[in-house]
Amino acid sequence: MKSIIFVLFTVIALQGFAQQWVDSLKVARSAYKNKEYDKANRYYRSAQNLAPKDIDLSEEIAQSTYRSRDFDNAEKVYQQAASEKKDKFEKAKIQHNLGNTRMKKKDYSGAIEAYKDALRNKPNDQETQYNLSEAIRQKKQQEDKKNNQQNQNGKNPSQNQNNSGSNNSNNSSGGSSSSKNDKKSNGNLPNKQADKLLDNLTRQEANTRRRISSESKNEENKSKSGKNW
Repeated sequence: MKSIIFVLFTVIALQGFAQQWVDSLKVARSAYKNKEYDKANRYYRSAQNLAPKDIDLSEEIAQSTYRSRDFDNAEKVYQQAASEKKDKFEKAKIQHNLGNTRMKKKDYSGAIEAYKDALRNKPNDQETQYNLSEAIRQKKQQEDKKNNQQNQNGKNPSQNQNNSGSNNSNNSSGGSSSSKNDKKSNGNLPNKQADKLLDNLTRQEANTRRRISSESKNEENKSKSGKNW
């Protein structure tokens, strides 16, 4: 009799836990729909803690965290989710969102790597390709600004005041030329790397399509002729 009562209490308790995580998930999704992202994030995390092990709410948790502008934690959740996904397209989607999160943090190098990872899993994604080019552009601007600040800090005010006007003009011209060369060098390297990657991915995609098309035509010819040669 005691064992039966114990089993009943266990079943009731499990049902209670199941209902709790389902209720939390409903509240989370309703809050997200109403753009109450902080509230949604709290209930998503509560639902995940109470949910069975095979329930994965990481993407929804990451999205609500991102929407609440907690980009540091959103990055961590996306990284964890990407490492656990097996499907290439699902992984690519998460890596794309990871890149977007890093863009918000102005971590353009990290964003470039995330977008590249996404394109390795889904080479023909035009939105990711565009975001990659934008990350490269932003990184170049960031490096140019840093170089200009370093050039400004490296000037000697007393020396500039002692030089004649013509000498100042020459120094200015020389500094500008150096700065342009620095910009060109810093800008071209990531562009070339990204272009090379995209070219390789595009060629792989094209080869795959040609092979599939060729196989389809061969099968069609066989079916029409009734011959295997």
